[in-house]
This record gives sequence, structure tokens and C-alpha cells, in this order.
Amino acid sequence: MANTKDKHYWSQLRAALTSGSWDVPSPAQVPKGTPLSWSELLRKFNKHCQGYADVAELASQTQALALILNMQDEDQPSSSQLTLGDECTLPQERVEEATAGYAALKSLRTAEKDPVRLALAYYAFALGRPSECLSILQNVKELTDVSTRVLSYDTMRHEGATLQLPGGGTSASTSRSASIVSAWTAGTVAGVTVEIADGRTWGMIEAVRSIVLQGMSHEHLSPDDFERAFSVYAAALPLITAVVAELQSCFSAASNAQVVTFTKYRELWRWSERALRRAIILSARLHDVSKGDDQDHSLWTLFELYRTCSAHWPSSFRPRLRSAIATIQSHAFVIRARVLAPDLLKIKAPRWISSARSILQETRSMLSVCTRFPRAGERNNRVEDFVDLCVAVWEADGAVGDQAGWVIDLMWWATRLTFNSLRIYRHMSRLFSASGDHELAQRTLRLYIQVVSKARQAATSGNETTETSSADVTSDFDSDKQWVQTLVQGSRLFCRVALEEVDYGEAVQLAKEAGEIIEKAKARLDLRDKELVASVHLAEGIWHSVTAYVEQDPRKRTERLTRSLESLRAAGAIFPCASTHHHLALALTRSGITKDIRAAIEHARSAVELDSNEPRHWHLLGLLLAATGDWKAAKSVLDIAIGLVETDLVEDIAPAEPTGVPDADGLNIRDFAHSEDVVTNGHAGPLTNVPVLILPRDVTDIPLSATLLQPMGDRPQPTHQERFEYALQMRMTQLALIEHVEGVENVSDNWLEVFAWFREKRPASLDDRRKSIDGRRASLDTGRTDATSIRTHLPQGLLDTQRPEVVISSQESSDDHSTIPTPIPITITPATPGIPNFDNGESSSRETIGEKRCASLDEKDRDTSRGKKVRDVLKSGVHKGQARMVTISKKIGHGVGRSASLNLKRTNSAPDFHSVLGHTPFQASSIHLRQTHSIHASQQDLGLLEVPPPPRTSSPDPATKHQSNARTSRDSRLLSDLWLMSAAIFRRQGKIEQVRGAIQEAEVRDEDNPNVWVQLGLYHSAMSDNYRAAEAFRKALFIRPNHVFATVYLCQIYLTPETSSAVQKKERMDERNVDIAAGLLADLTRGGGWDVPEAWYYLAKAYKLQGRRDRERECLNFALTLSETRGVRDVTAAIGWCL
Repeated sequence: MANTKDKHYWSQLRAALTSGSWDVPSPAQVPKGTPLSWSELLRKFNKHCQGYADVAELASQTQALALILNMQDEDQPSSSQLTLGDECTLPQERVEEATAGYAALKSLRTAEKDPVRLALAYYAFALGRPSECLSILQNVKELTDVSTRVLSYDTMRHEGATLQLPGGGTSASTSRSASIVSAWTAGTVAGVTVEIADGRTWGMIEAVRSIVLQGMSHEHLSPDDFERAFSVYAAALPLITAVVAELQSCFSAASNAQVVTFTKYRELWRWSERALRRAIILSARLHDVSKGDDQDHSLWTLFELYRTCSAHWPSSFRPRLRSAIATIQSHAFVIRARVLAPDLLKIKAPRWISSARSILQETRSMLSVCTRFPRAGERNNRVEDFVDLCVAVWEADGAVGDQAGWVIDLMWWATRLTFNSLRIYRHMSRLFSASGDHELAQRTLRLYIQVVSKARQAATSGNETTETSSADVTSDFDSDKQWVQTLVQGSRLFCRVALEEVDYGEAVQLAKEAGEIIEKAKARLDLRDKELVASVHLAEGIWHSVTAYVEQDPRKRTERLTRSLESLRAAGAIFPCASTHHHLALALTRSGITKDIRAAIEHARSAVELDSNEPRHWHLLGLLLAATGDWKAAKSVLDIAIGLVETDLVEDIAPAEPTGVPDADGLNIRDFAHSEDVVTNGHAGPLTNVPVLILPRDVTDIPLSATLLQPMGDRPQPTHQERFEYALQMRMTQLALIEHVEGVENVSDNWLEVFAWFREKRPASLDDRRKSIDGRRASLDTGRTDATSIRTHLPQGLLDTQRPEVVISSQESSDDHSTIPTPIPITITPATPGIPNFDNGESSSRETIGEKRCASLDEKDRDTSRGKKVRDVLKSGVHKGQARMVTISKKIGHGVGRSASLNLKRTNSAPDFHSVLGHTPFQASSIHLRQTHSIHASQQDLGLLEVPPPPRTSSPDPATKHQSNARTSRDSRLLSDLWLMSAAIFRRQGKIEQVRGAIQEAEVRDEDNPNVWVQLGLYHSAMSDNYRAAEAFRKALFIRPNHVFATVYLCQIYLTPETSSAVQKKERMDERNVDIAAGLLADLTRGGGWDVPEAWYYLAKAYKLQGRRDRERECLNFALTLSETRGVRDVTAAIGWCL
């Protein structure tokens, strides 16, 4: 029985010491489970473990010293975060008490034994005697040998004692690297695990504690000798690594592993954390951050070991000190990401961003414990610095909006621990803008402006009686530079949103607010900062041009466009940048007195040279070269642009070696895409590859995370989806160029490639398979493929495809089809059941859904004299202008009402998009069910339709639905536009069977797309059914009242007589329709269609029918001016007016 109690109280004492329960009232228990206090534990230990009174005294003095030290806030040292300060040092008022304990230990008979020496060293350091601490530790042999530490307690037994120390039978020759917890699974002794009961864990604690005391002593005695102290701390790393590995293997499956491993080994974790923390701080001052973790004691190895240990710690364990280490590690992530080249970073740290995000989440948990909501007049600086750090990590990862979600989540959390933090609002506005959430970006920017303005007003009013410098007033606020940069980006955001806004009043209000933001930025602008001044001029130039387009006021348009050009030129003169040259090129392409294509090309070239990684610069250059007729150079530039942007779309592929690009004729092209030190979008590129330290040797605090922030770029980095949109737009321009040069009949194969490319890169949530009723076919190909995806926005993406009648080249003659090669016959079933099937050029005798096939589909029914009659009318309408009218007809009205476009040539051959996009079984779409808004309904007499009430449907929560479907809806609009573009190509090729099927697919994808009805109207016009065409155009205007081309084509129908007889034309022309067309077109040319030549051409035609010859001539002259330098695509649709 005595032997049993002896082992029990040995294990209880060791368990109490190991758990570090210094202030716990009952750290142990009797064999029957009754709790024991410290004093009772020591009394019973002396009673049942005879001969070990000195061990009890040693435990008592150790508990007393640790209790005094722990009475201080060990998580908040009085010194800085990096220096040692008074850590593990007693305050002056407790020195006398500790001195008595130190003397008591020295008076023991076993004072020369190693356990007592280790305790004396602990006391000496706590009393502020580092030299004495080192001298004592030098007398201890094999300090890091755990087995020696266990056996040393057996030497403290009195000579008369006969009981052997439990666990003391371990051989002293046991290897130092032997597992200290190898008997973990062997069972427990009185509820205490074996490795604690036999003393090995306490031996580990004494070893680690002594190493830490030795290292801290060196830091006190030689504060500048970082290498010496680090080498001491490094001796503890093998011990910590061994115990962590054992803990993970034994407790990995336990549900409460963290609670068990921390509460039982708290004292071990206290000293292990201290050893690792001091080693990390010293290593950050000594070691190059770019070195890998293949070295035993590298900085990254220490970080990894510290994080592995922290998995066993609760968030309440030293949160301030742990958050400091997490901050240092996050700094290291950011600096390494900028030091290393991107390809080298992928090799050394392929998943660094995941680790960094995990570290930041842990930091968030610790800050939630150690910080609180600020009181009046206070600021939560720790949380605000954490916010800067999160943004710095995001910037190091590329500052891409696709990856901004996790940062935004942390921002929302930070708002709970701060009050009106300007820093958080500034970052949130930028992040929302980069991620595409423009509504929240605007709201946050407005809040930022309001809070900053009120804070400055309050600070200024409080110092009216004293002279206060600007630096003093803004010391607690954002600097003038931060204010101006934020407002400049905000004004450009408002301009972009205003251009995309459909509602006229909302668009005007947004543009007005953008101007007010610029004026507020000017109020704090430092005129000595040339780059900042140039950015304000650039924003002002963009604002003037956007306002001119949004206001649609002809009285102010010229003035605003002129002021826009002046501001842009001022920005280029002060501090030229790629964005300034790009917008100057756009300004010089606008119609009017300032139009200069040659100068625009020079600015576009400059933009490419300054920022070769921006695909829109290349795209603009290609469009301008095409507008001048330099087809070969334009093709070369577009090839480079497509290759550049599609390279960015490929993920996890090693970068290719830089390759030279052959120069195009007449164009000096350089390949900037692989430059290593290029500055992209205003963000600094990789730093020079030199040794870099995380912490300078002379700093005492962790540098502010704001120092890691990159300068705010000219604009947000494009997202992966936006890069996909750029690539798609450039492919569309490339196809337009091919059609322009080689003819529409040579575009089919290229369109197949575009659809195949879209299928490969499409959004993962978007199903691009055909969903129309034509899936019900004799042979079904239901194959599917996986693809990645991108979202895009095309607010006016079909402006080019909605001008099918405008001939691209005056040398082409679509009247002559003899040169078109006969395509390979491919049988294809139309997507719409209302369209009859054609076999080998013969019409079907069946009627489908009660509708007969239009006779104009047959070649023999074509009215070939219609196009010539239109030209005859134009010739007779203007005196002395026959030659000029031929030119106008070729450049503007060529193909309008011609047999080649209105009476399409039927064919049984077309590119088989189904083989590219894959087929799907029948799936009824909304186009078959919604008779009130479907193109099937347009086959009936729309005036006789009875509109049924809409069905009642249950819909999910609007906010949830909007959040989940916002991106998908934009992707669907993109696919819908692609199908409409294919319909336009089919119509120009004369492939009538495929036109309506493509339109139906577009309607299925996006039922709210007004361009669907525009293309349907053009289809009915091609079928000589002007009534249904007019209804379709009206539906497009119902969806979007300011749709330019829906208005133009509707007015074309109004101006078209019912018969083709020249004698009856004046008699059958409805004067009311002429007046309506004249009014619509006059309003359109004053507003959004002021630079559309078709609008001016048909307005001239309306004036002619009204007998207003002078106005007719003016409109024709302006229409000709607009069309003279017209490119293969409209710049607005391809690029837009604002980066």
C-alpha cells in the first residue's frame, strides 16, 4: 500500500508541475479522488515519499516563483513587441520575497544537484541576475538530455530512504533523441499519463526552460549579438519537435485533443512558446526571407513549428504575443512574394496564399480575445493595423477582385471592433470596386467621404484659436495623398457605373456625383506631387467625356468633349502614363472637330509601350490600325493581344520563355508580356533579388503593416472573368477584321473556333448547351465537357452585329454571289419548331404550327431590283449630288433594302455549332411557354393576342436570389450575345434556316436581352415581314427605351413604303409614319445616337420625304463624315470609353 501511495503522489506532484496549475486551489487528488491543495499535496508527498523532502521543497519554491511571475500579465510585457524587456523578471516590490526563496534553495543539502541548480538559475534570472544565471547553468551537464534530467531526481534522495524513485530505473545512457512519450499508450497512473508520471515530461520542461533562460540571459548581456542568442534557442527546437510529433500521433483522433494537450502540458507550452517566439524574432533579424524551408533552422521552419504548436493552444493563450508572431509571419509572406520572381515563388511556395489566409484567420481569433470596441476618443490600432496587413497580403497575391472575398469578410469583422474607421472604409471601397460590387463600393465611398469631412471639420473647429499646421490636423486621419487617391479612383468608379446604367436619371446623377468627388479631391491636392496632379486631370478628363455621353445634351456636348481633351492633354504633359495615352487615343477617335486617327494611333502605341500587359491598349491599337486600312498590322496586333490575355487565363502553367514577335508591316511591335520588372496597372513589380530581412536590426517594434501597402493603382486589376471578356472582345474584333478583308463567307470556320473557345473557357456555373426544342432529334449527341469560366458585361456588345446592312468595304458587292464557294452540305435541324425544314434546297410542303413558309425564302421569289430603286431615289432626291449620293449609299445605306439582305439566300449548309457545343435532350424553355414575350408569338397576329395573366410562382428570398444569380445572369447575357452574333453572321451569309434557331437560343439564355428582339426584327425584315419586324423592335424599346439600333431599324420600317413600285411610293407612304420617324431620329441624334451614321442617314431620308432639302443635305454630309473613318467595330462596344 505504501508503495502504491508513493507512486501516486509522485505522479500527482509531477502532473501538477507539468500542468503549470500554480494558482489552482486543488491541483491534485488523493487515490479516492478527493481534491488536494498545494500545501496538502506537498504534506502527503513528504509523508508517503520519505527521503525526498528536498524534492517537495524544490516543488514548493518553483510553484511560489511561478505564481509570482504569473501574477503579472505575461501576455502584455511592459517593453516593445520585439525586445525582451522585463519578461520573466520580477517587479521590484516582489524581489525581497523571491530572494528568500532563492536563499532557501541554496540552503538545501542537495543544492549541488542538477534539479536544484536549474531552479536556482530560474530564480537568478527572475531576480535580474543574468550573469549568475549563466554561471549556474554552465555547471549543469547535458542540459538538453531529458533522461539525465529524470535520473537527477534520484540523486536527491536522503541516505536513509529505501524507496526508489518511480521511473528512475531508466538508463542514463538512453539516447537524447529517444521518445519522451513512447509509453503514452501504456495506460495511466491514478489518471495521469505514464510519461508525466515517470517524470519525463517535467524533465523536458526543465530542459526547455533552462535553454530559454540561457538565451534570454545572452540577450540581456549582449543585446546586439543576435547570432549567439539564436544559437542557444535553436538547441530547444529538436526537443519541441519531438514532443509535438508524439502529441499529434497520440491525440490526433481525440475530439477534445486541444483541451487535453493544453491543460495537461500547459507549462511545457509556456516555455516552448517563449523559446520559439524569441527564436523567430531573432531569425527575422538575421535570415534572408527568400531562403527556403529546406534548412533546419530557417525562418520558415520556425514559423511552421510555431504554427504546429499553436494547434494545441486555445485562443486565450497569450493572444497578444501570438498575434505579434502571426503579424511577423504575414509580413514575411508579403515580402517574399515581392522578392521572388513569380515562377520561382510557385516552386518554393505554391500554396503560400492559403497558409497566409489561415494565419490571418488565426490572428482574427486572437484579436477578438485581446481587443475590444474602442471607447470615446480611442482607436483600435491593432485591428486597423490588421486590416492593412490583410490588404497587403491580397495585393501580394495580385490584388485581383476574384480573390477579394476573404479580405472583405475580414473587413466586415473589423467593423465590429472599430468605430467609423477611415482606414477600413477606404479599403472596403477599393475591395468592393475590385470585386465588382459597385453598389457597395459607392455606398462605402460616400460613407468614407462623409466621415473624413466631418472629422476634419471637427478637428479644425477645435483648433480655431491656435495655429495648426495641416500635418497636425490630419495626424489622426488619412493623409492628403490617400484622400486624393481614394477620391480619384472613386470618381472613375462612378463614371464606369454611369456608363453602364440604363436609367437616364440615375446615370446623370452618378455622373454629377463623380464631378463633385473630383472637386473635393482638388481641395486637398498637393500641386508639388506631379503624379497625383496628373491623376486628377485624368479623372477630370474621363468625367467630362462620360458626362457628355450620359447627359445627351447637344448644347453642352462639344464643350464637354473639348474640355475632356484639354484635361487629358494636361495630364499627359505633367506625368504621362499608359492610362492617359489610352484615354487620349479614345478622345481623338470621337466624331467632331477633334477627331485625329493618326494622333490617336500614336497615343495608343505609347500606351502599349508603357503598359504592355494591358490587353485593351493592344485592342485599341488594333482597331485604330484597322480604321486606317492597315490590315496586316492590325491583325498582328490583335494576335499579340489575344495571346497576351489568354496566357493570363491559363492557371497553374509554368511561364513560357520570352519570345520575339515579328514586326508587322508599318508597325513597330515589341513583346513586353514577359518583362520581369514591368509595372502593371500602377502596381510595383517584383523587387530586386537581394537578401531581405523581415525586421531591421535596430527596430524595437514590428513595422506598421501600412508600410507594406502598394501604391494605389490607376484602376483595379481586372478579374479573371474580365480578362475573359477582353479576350472574347478581341476575338470578335478579329472575326470582324476577317469578314472585312476576306468576306462574310470566310467567317464560318472562325466562328466555330470562337464557340469552341467559349465552351472551353465558359463559366463553370453556365450550361452552354442548346436548350431549344431542336434537341429532340433523330440522333442526339449528349456529350458534355467541363470548362472554366468567366463572367463579362456587354452593355452595348451587339452594336456591330445589329448593323448587318452596312457594308464593311465599298469594294464588296453582295449582289454578286457567283464568287462564293459552295459550302459542304451539313444537315442541321433548326432550333425553332415554327421554322420549316429544308432538304437540298427544296421547300417543305408541311405547315408547322399553323404557319406557312415565307415565299421570299426561295431564290426565284427574290426582288433583285429593290436595291437599285433605293439608289435611284437617293439620286433624284438631292440636286447636283449624284456622285456624292453614290458614295453615301456605299458607306452608309449599302445593303439597306437590298435583295442580298432582305431576301436571304436559302442554303442547306452552315457551320454545325452543335458539334462544338454539344447537344442536350429536349428541354422546353421559356421561349415556348411565354407566348406574350416569345418569338413564337411573333408568328401570330400580335394585335389579336389575348395576354394571359402571369402565373403565380414562389420565389426565394430576393436578396439571396440576387446574390447567387448576379454573376450567372451576366454570364448568360454573354452567351446570349454570342448566339445573336452568330445569327447576324448567318443572315449576312444568307443561311435563313439557322438565323431563327440562333435567336431562339439567345432568348433562352437571357429573356431580358433587348438585342434578342432587335435581331428578331432584322430576321423578319429579311423575310419581308415588316409588321412583325416593327413589333419586335418595339419590344426591344419596351425593354430598353433608349436602344439606339432598335430605334434606327424601327424608323427604317416607318420610312419604307408598302410597295416596291416607284410610281406608287409617294401615294402609299404614310405621312404620319414619316413624322414619327423624323421625331424619333431627331431626338436620337441629339442624344445617344449622335455619332451613329445610320441614324443621320435615315433622318436625312425622313427630311427628304418631308421636303426639307437643306436639313437633308446637312444630315447626309454629317453621316458621310461619321462613316469615313469608321473601323471594323465600334470602339464603345469593343473597349468602352473608360478604363
